Amino acid sequence: MKITAWVHVTKTIGVAITPERIENMKCPKCGKEVNRLLALSRADNKTMICDKCGTKEALDAAGLTEGSSIRKSILACVGRGSTPQERVRAKVQATGNKWAVENFNATHN
Repeated sequence: MKITAWVHVTKTIGVAITPERIENMKCPKCGKEVNRLLALSRADNKTMICDKCGTKEALDAAGLTEGSSIRKSILACVGRGSTPQERVRAKVQATGNKWAVENFNATHN
């Protein structure tokens, strides 16, 4: 079943993924060994990269620079298996807006 998903990805984006690559995957961008490479690099639109590198590329494209507190809170959630609600909560808390945090808590708890 897992290989079927990779075959689908291969057909969809045209990236050749061999069984060896499925077994021992390293992110070509950061070199970290990961279980899966599901993010498509924005640099060339054909290289599969790890979730964290994909998120960093997306944040760069959105204009969130290295020192941004919002960027830090988003990257802290990557790879933890966090839910969309947890990621939004982290973004809202990173703004420091007390009203926004109270509103989020009132509508999501």
